[in-house]
Amino acid sequence: MKYVEDRVSKAGSSKVWLTGHSLGAAIAMLAGKNMAKRGKFLESFLFNPPYASFPIETIFKDNKNVIRGLQLTITVINGGVALALGFSGDEDSFAAISGWKPCLFVNSRDFICHGYIEHFKKRRKSDDFGPLHLLPSSNLTENLSPPEESISPHKLCHWWKPDLNLRCT
Repeated sequence: MKYVEDRVSKAGSSKVWLTGHSLGAAIAMLAGKNMAKRGKFLESFLFNPPYASFPIETIFKDNKNVIRGLQLTITVINGGVALALGFSGDEDSFAAISGWKPCLFVNSRDFICHGYIEHFKKRRKSDDFGPLHLLPSSNLTENLSPPEESISPHKLCHWWKPDLNLRCT
């Protein structure tokens, strides 16, 4: 974090870009959030950042009613726990980073990062619920291309192909 702060103070925020893949993307995301809290919005290109969640959509893919019911239950439980513990959700911090829109590149078949796809679908539907997770917004690019059989969908090389089937939201 200190290195990013130093680079921004020397070169200016318009000349510092953040990028990373997987854990590197998570570190870049943390650095970007910290700089956004200070009013410095850095261009960020994050490939397959990890998203910690239970893969409900994968396990119950054939039953949309079960998925919706579980998602609602999880949301209610999380809200109840937050209220019981007196957690305010740190809306000020969330508002401070709302001007930062990192570019996220996720593979829909990658269980490590595909949670971002559902996260931002929910964000668009329920802005009035306040901060649901770590980012208020992003430029999300979803790789819909089938992975090669011998290569994991989490690998960075899936983004190098010129003929990708992409969905941008």
